[in-house]
Amino acid sequence: MKNWFMNILVKKIFHSRKFIFAISSIIVPAIANALSVDEETSRNLFVALLSLAGFQGLADFGKEAKKK
Repeated sequence: MKNWFMNILVKKIFHSRKFIFAISSIIVPAIANALSVDEETSRNLFVALLSLAGFQGLADFGKEAKKK
């Protein structure tokens, strides 16, 4: 039963937009640095993707508030 619950929880986390944006905010700038993109552009990509994750969290919070 516990294993089944963990599988459901992990699948839900991996399909979350916040999780995808958070992981992307790490991977995309790393790839940009590997491709010799300048530091400012890489930082801008990081900030943009991290803010997407944050605003998605706010949107989810708003959805939960509407349900009540």
